[in-house]
Amino acid sequence: MNAPTLGEDEDRNDGDTSDESEVGEISRGVKRWIFNPTSKPRQISEKRRADNAAFDLWIEQNQVSLVKRSRKMMPGDDLSAYALVQEFENKKIISTPREYQLELFEKAKTQNVIAVLDTGSGKTLIAALLLRWTLQNEVEARARGEGRRIAFFLVDKVALVFQQHAVLTCNLDYPIEKLCGELVDGVESKDFWSKVFDNNMAIVCTADILRTCLHRSWIRIDQVSLLIFDEAHHTKKEHPYASIIKDFYAKAEPGKCRPRILGMTASPVDSKIAPERAAAELEGLLHSQIVTVSDPAVLQHTVCKPKKETRHVYEKTRNATETDLQGALSALVGHHWMFKKALHFARFAAVELGLWCVDRHLQTFFQEENAESMEAKALRDAKYSNASADRFLGEVRQARQIVESYTFSRPELSPSLLSDKVIQLTNIIRERYKDLDSNRRCIIFVDQRRTAMILADLFQQPDMQISGVRVGVLMGGGGRDEKQVSFRDQVLTILKFRRGELNCIFATSIAEEGLDIPDCNVIIRFDLYKTLIQYIQSRGRARQDGSEYIHMIERGNMDHLAKLEETKSAEQKLRDFCRAMPEDRKLKGAHFGPDSFPSKGRQFIVPITGAKLNYRESLVYLATFVAHLPHPPEVALHPEYAIIPVGGGFQCEVMLPSCSPVTKAVGRIYPSKAMAKCSAAFEMCLELIKGKYLDEHLLPAFTKQLPALRNARLAISSKKRAEYDRRIKPEIWSYLGKPTELYLTALTLAKPDALGRPSKPLALLTRQPIPKIAPFPLFWGTDRSSEVHSSPCSRAITVNKQDLESLTATTIRIFNDVFSKLYEASASELPYFIAPALRDHSFDFSSAANPREILDWETVHFVSQNDGLKYDFDAPDEFFHNKFVSDPFDGSRKFFLMGRRKDLRPTDPVPDRVVAPGHRAWLNSENHDIFNYSISLWSKSRSVIVFQKDQPVVEAELLPIRRNILDENIVDEDLESKRCFLILEPLRISPLPIEVVAMAYNFPAIIHRIESNLIALDACNLMGLPNIRPNLALEAFTKDSDNSDEHDAERINFQGGMGNNYERLEFLGDCFLKMATTISIFTQVLDLNEFHLHCERMALLCNQNLFNNALEVKLEQYVRSMAFNRRTWYPDGLTLKKGKRTEARRRHALGDKSIADVCEALIGAAYLTTYEEGRFDFDMAVRAVTAAVKDEKHAMTKWTQYYQAYQKPGWQTRRPTATQLDMARKFYDRLGYKFKYPTLLRSAFHHPSYPTQYENLPSYQRLEFLGDSLFDMVCIDYIFHRYPGADPQWLTEHKMAMVSNQFLGCLAFYLGFHRSILANTPNVLGGIADYATEMEEALRSAKEEAVLEGKTEADFKRNFWVNCSRPPKALPDVIESYIGAIFVDSEYDFSVVQSFFDRHVKPWFEDMRIYDTYANNHPINQVKEMMQSKFYCSDWRMLTKSTPIGNGSGDSVDDLLGGSGTRSQKVICGIMVHGRMLAHAISESSRYAKPAAAKKAVEILESLDFDTFRGSYGCDCMVDGDTSNLEKAVGPVF
Repeated sequence: MNAPTLGEDEDRNDGDTSDESEVGEISRGVKRWIFNPTSKPRQISEKRRADNAAFDLWIEQNQVSLVKRSRKMMPGDDLSAYALVQEFENKKIISTPREYQLELFEKAKTQNVIAVLDTGSGKTLIAALLLRWTLQNEVEARARGEGRRIAFFLVDKVALVFQQHAVLTCNLDYPIEKLCGELVDGVESKDFWSKVFDNNMAIVCTADILRTCLHRSWIRIDQVSLLIFDEAHHTKKEHPYASIIKDFYAKAEPGKCRPRILGMTASPVDSKIAPERAAAELEGLLHSQIVTVSDPAVLQHTVCKPKKETRHVYEKTRNATETDLQGALSALVGHHWMFKKALHFARFAAVELGLWCVDRHLQTFFQEENAESMEAKALRDAKYSNASADRFLGEVRQARQIVESYTFSRPELSPSLLSDKVIQLTNIIRERYKDLDSNRRCIIFVDQRRTAMILADLFQQPDMQISGVRVGVLMGGGGRDEKQVSFRDQVLTILKFRRGELNCIFATSIAEEGLDIPDCNVIIRFDLYKTLIQYIQSRGRARQDGSEYIHMIERGNMDHLAKLEETKSAEQKLRDFCRAMPEDRKLKGAHFGPDSFPSKGRQFIVPITGAKLNYRESLVYLATFVAHLPHPPEVALHPEYAIIPVGGGFQCEVMLPSCSPVTKAVGRIYPSKAMAKCSAAFEMCLELIKGKYLDEHLLPAFTKQLPALRNARLAISSKKRAEYDRRIKPEIWSYLGKPTELYLTALTLAKPDALGRPSKPLALLTRQPIPKIAPFPLFWGTDRSSEVHSSPCSRAITVNKQDLESLTATTIRIFNDVFSKLYEASASELPYFIAPALRDHSFDFSSAANPREILDWETVHFVSQNDGLKYDFDAPDEFFHNKFVSDPFDGSRKFFLMGRRKDLRPTDPVPDRVVAPGHRAWLNSENHDIFNYSISLWSKSRSVIVFQKDQPVVEAELLPIRRNILDENIVDEDLESKRCFLILEPLRISPLPIEVVAMAYNFPAIIHRIESNLIALDACNLMGLPNIRPNLALEAFTKDSDNSDEHDAERINFQGGMGNNYERLEFLGDCFLKMATTISIFTQVLDLNEFHLHCERMALLCNQNLFNNALEVKLEQYVRSMAFNRRTWYPDGLTLKKGKRTEARRRHALGDKSIADVCEALIGAAYLTTYEEGRFDFDMAVRAVTAAVKDEKHAMTKWTQYYQAYQKPGWQTRRPTATQLDMARKFYDRLGYKFKYPTLLRSAFHHPSYPTQYENLPSYQRLEFLGDSLFDMVCIDYIFHRYPGADPQWLTEHKMAMVSNQFLGCLAFYLGFHRSILANTPNVLGGIADYATEMEEALRSAKEEAVLEGKTEADFKRNFWVNCSRPPKALPDVIESYIGAIFVDSEYDFSVVQSFFDRHVKPWFEDMRIYDTYANNHPINQVKEMMQSKFYCSDWRMLTKSTPIGNGSGDSVDDLLGGSGTRSQKVICGIMVHGRMLAHAISESSRYAKPAAAKKAVEILESLDFDTFRGSYGCDCMVDGDTSNLEKAVGPVF
């Protein structure tokens, strides 16, 4: 029969105090059962110390190189302020192209303009800005009841219709149509145009379409609001551009509803006529004025001109012959029209490309056309030629047979096969790619489509492939009889080129002024340009640093030489023309010569030092400050100036990078741009001085402050530990005295059969009511477990003196008989009483009307009146059944009697397989009979007490004594009762019924868990949170290992049976803490920018603050850091008369971070206490945050108090414009939320680069700061409840997918947010357009894949975005700012955030398994996987150390890296393998240093095989034939 797990390995009265250890061999080979083994010393702690020492030594040995690497992260430290400004002026940092664009935009708002800017200088951005401004005015006009007008963006090529439409729709949230002949039918109809006019506000189309439309009068010129002419230099003669102007615009009455005109071109001149004449003609035709930059060098050199231009000469092919195949086909089908182009190109290829290319061209020509198509064309040709159809068909079939039977040669660099031009091209490409530079991008321009295809094919031939070169073709759509290339094919080629899948493309003129080709660093003109515009535009593709432009010219070709000189001369004429233009038609942006800056102006003197700040020097000081902001070494930061015409002159707004503590300042109005710019810089410097970011000498002081704020969460360490007092008993037990009433809590088992024997519930009687404790499990072996339920009765039991005496005696009897602890205590001294219940485990004790009636008073009185049951040898057989017997001389021996064995005598030997006792009398005796088995007295005592040898023998169960049944990880053998045989005279038969004893043996574990709950609730009361659910309170305060906070590490000193530790609650509470403090800071701190908001928030939620506040209230005492101990669970303060006393440890060691984590876990517990799906009651969690942070900036005790503290800024309540109302309507239609304040929505899409002056609205940064925390909370709430069993490491890894910028960028695209972003930088707008193009293709592919799998398009796989490029940061930002906007607009109603998540985010994460790979692709996870699966190495560790790094000159790490100059705190992260450094990285915090070091480690590990790794790092974790270490290779300890 199975027995319950027993109470304790009782202390022997003979004084045996041997320590606990595992079962082992002792003297004479007898095994002794010993339980609850003491943990063996862990080698991992020693190894950790050794690795830390090795890491510190490595840092010391490499300190010089670390300093150098760190200094690379802070460029400009060694330059004076003057040198910095000189460097910036050389790089044109202060005056950026963006400033020219803004100035041109302002001009285009007031007059017709032809923008003459080089390729890559952002003409499309200007067009987008002007179009947006025009459409906004159109919305306002329609709101006033004026007639509808429409804007046209005109292009010269069909491909440009797709490109420009994609760019505009990505950046403008207005209905924009694209039209070209191949897109739609019915263009030439009134109904069609009426529908287009009514449903759109702008149209991108070829000029022919608009010209036809105007001629038919389907749209009148007065209904056109804006005409944008792309590549405006085409406006000449009978070009559609010119026709539109001459026939319609010029004939309209001036000043009455004429459209505004914007022309865009890289050059208004041609090399064949004087620039003055060409410019005048263009201006006259377009009724516009040319506007260009004031300094052509900026236009031609800084923007996009390659740093290096070279000429490569090739030899002319002489005496070119035709190939046999070419000759045969010319003779056979040369008179067929379908072959004329192919044979003509063959003759061209023989001279320009070589004979192999001729044959290859003809071969591919026949491969591209199937037989049926060729024969159909042959019949057509025969008809037009009045020839015999049969003859033509026969010739075509014969030609195909000739090609199919022809033997084609393999290509090689031989003049007999390839022309010298192609050979030279091959050598050029090989030279450029010899270093296998993965960043190399090359475009080779050719004149003809066939040339591009043949050359690309050539370099894909096995004999001609160049290592590292991946070729592609980019060409136009193709004519009637040519291979068709769709716009999608062109876009795919561009995407592959951008990603590096292709790095060398052969392109026709479409890549000159066609599609937007990504920047490259090598341009090769295989076929020389024919015009200056071709040269300028193809050269403009080489925008990367160190790029090269290569002219391929034929030796002795005078036309080529003349073209070079002609182009050079024409470019010089263009420069001269630009210089000679009137000043009012030159774009200066915010860049002015030295004489333009004021010598006078406002001045500020620093009182302490007398340092002077004036208008002129403010530009220098500001540039110096920005250069010292933290940034990657490859990025050059600079202030940006936006000068806008206003009433009375000009006003400038200066914008600093987002990492600056102050990001925007507006200057005063001045009549000159130079003064306006200086005024803005001056105002910004004053703000920086006010914030102490410029010191008393006007030098940057910001770098000293940034790390302390940014690293606040890292200010305490999980490694730092200290000893603290530990609460071992709850406060409720301290209320003693003789009670008059008691509260009953019934202790029952959900599955009593799992115990293995009958049992009765116990009643725990206390002076104060105990809250209902959540059920918790007990474990008695495999598949033998049950939850314990504690059911408190609401009514108290009135007790008298006799009741108390009986209850006291019963409680003491249980302690003595079951647990071998005899206490001397009165009723007033016991903290609680234990009594048997009258009902069984299934009874609902909590509903009992009279709790007194459910106590088994009969048993209580019987037990209290009997010390033991008297024993009579002649007792009936029933007496020897179901009795509880204990050994009064050895407390570890407890028995359940099973019945009398009449077939055995005391002198019989102990049967086999009976567990030998461990008492000394047995060990020292050779007579191992039942008599000696039953007597544990020593030999001296046996001589005094004589036992009768002729008495009954009984069969019994020796009960196991392992008591930590809270721990699931127990061995079944430890829990099984053991059969044995006894005589009863030396033993004592307890008056306790066996059913009571069976349950009482579980009492130590039960009372330990109850007390732990009560202690945790005491802590909650201490924090002003009395209503937290007990089980959540306990979970929040449970720390079951030394490194509970390290989710992905092996547990050190793990304590089993403690239940859930605080990890999951800390994960949840950390997020709510972030959200709560964010809302509070956002609400109360209105005059600070995003950076300061982050700093203010960090001061509240940083671990250091939580840790300090916890220590103030002694919260660390309540942390549950020790598991159940069978020696120390007993009531405290009682007099022990018999039994061994073991004092509980009243001190425990805790890490600083663990204490802070408990605070966050407590917030999580408060959050879950009131959690109910669909109901948002956050009041308790808000109070928990207030208690944890203890700061006036978060004094809220209710959720509603957040909004009560919010004061609406004036811009929010301002009457919205028609444009803002139109935007709010569109978002309501798409997303379902209706804004009360449309200005909030508009602000949510204001990029920081968008000048405040345009709409007098702030940028989205504050709303993004708010929305980020709200989105984190709703995501974590979802994943937390969706996966209740997931550990924090899994939750963290999969949360990364939900809150990643990569997903948010995808979501922004999917919801169309990218079209509404208001930005003024080409990088942002261009990046958004590129990203949207890529996402459209990825989404289309995902939908196609769904259809192929038999699903609908709507069922596409939601993780398609994981393999796409990372989005521009503006996209994830606006998702978060939109969430912040709806939250504020709804008066802080969290349900609108939840609704947004449920509707638009949740569908992407219904199945989190599809993101397992995404989570595992984290660099740290990759390192773990490789170390475990590839190298089977378990001896590795990721270590971090924070150290000051600066510009000092000392020799130690701190001196060398910090010095006496400006310091910043850096974190060095190293990955040590067997004490050797594998990889390391330096960053601002461990958040960035760890992934950076892991990425480097992955690169190294990928290059190593198993043996090399073992040899390099001395790894011996696995030896041949030994898999024991393999099982240990489970990862590092962080």
